[in-house]
Amino acid sequence: MFLRKLIALLAVFVLTYTAIGVAFYVAWKSERAACDALRQARGEFIEPEVFPVLGVAFTAVWWPIYAWANLYHDNVLFATPCTK
Repeated sequence: MFLRKLIALLAVFVLTYTAIGVAFYVAWKSERAACDALRQARGEFIEPEVFPVLGVAFTAVWWPIYAWANLYHDNVLFATPCTK
């Protein structure tokens, strides 16, 4: 009985963690699109996203590290090239 509760709790944690990671990716992608539009209006080159599936996968797993690094270096949660 204890093992079932532990597995259920672990499953809830993993699903919540992954959902937050995907939400982080969607919000960052929105910020990045706005930045890309601004940069394109200035005539700058915009790098295309090469492997979007890998981007979602890495962000869903490593979002706490990305959030910490963005806050530490740029004082914003979603850092983009326009943040600099």
